[in-house]
Amino acid sequence: MFIMEYMFKKDKTIARCRKNKYFLIIIGFILLFGIFLFIFSVRRNLLHVYFFNVGQGDAILIRTPSNKNILIDGGPDNLILHRLGEVLPFYIRRLDYIIISHFHDDHIIGLVEVLKRYQVAKIIFVSSEISSPAVMALQEEIKKLNLPLINIKTTGTLRLDGYCRLFFINPTSLNIKDNENNSLTAKLDCADHEFLFAGDNEAAAESALIKSSFDLRADIFKASHHGSKTSNTEAFLKAVRPQKMIISVGKDNRFGHPNQEVLDRAEIMGIEVQRTDINDTIDILAEIR
Repeated sequence: MFIMEYMFKKDKTIARCRKNKYFLIIIGFILLFGIFLFIFSVRRNLLHVYFFNVGQGDAILIRTPSNKNILIDGGPDNLILHRLGEVLPFYIRRLDYIIISHFHDDHIIGLVEVLKRYQVAKIIFVSSEISSPAVMALQEEIKKLNLPLINIKTTGTLRLDGYCRLFFINPTSLNIKDNENNSLTAKLDCADHEFLFAGDNEAAAESALIKSSFDLRADIFKASHHGSKTSNTEAFLKAVRPQKMIISVGKDNRFGHPNQEVLDRAEIMGIEVQRTDINDTIDILAEIR
């Protein structure tokens, strides 16, 4: 009798523990869900622009307040995959746009694997006569995936959400001499937080852009051509009037980028300089109101 009573009480205790366990699990899920909603609500009006450290090359990720993801260029190798993984949650495998500034290897090689690993909605680019194994591999992957293409022949505007727009201009439409460094120029405006991305444009393209009606003014300027002496002229910096200049550059690169004259010019003009070879990946964060 005692044994049966003991077993009955034991069974009741086990059942009670199981109920408590399930209750605690449910409470845990509710708390986690609440934390997730809180983080989402707090962060939903934030703009992130990541200037990735990909060595001697360019790769930039824009994350808008509505969680649109836009990748500008992909760097010289597959390091871009690691960089994307550092800033995107594991469950986000979609890029709304990839923007190709131009078709030099240090801007596009990493894009081939990005296309294989991420669902990409559209590609934005400018036509080019450049031919290389990297270009052919990228074209083949785009064709295989049958991705929609947007060719910016002159200018264009892309509304990303209620806060953010991208404006484009193709320098080759400004009657300048053909140059493989001529790049699609993009300006991001998110509630008056302005960024200018000028690819590898050199002085001739910069001069043409100054004379155009394109609004170059921006708070943050991604230095043209990795801070090369053939770019980032005084006249162009005066037209942009940036508070900060980001230089995407590889450590101890063989080109001598960034040029000391460009760094001195920025210092004289009161422009703060940050470099991916020194500062690693640079995250510019802005709260959108």
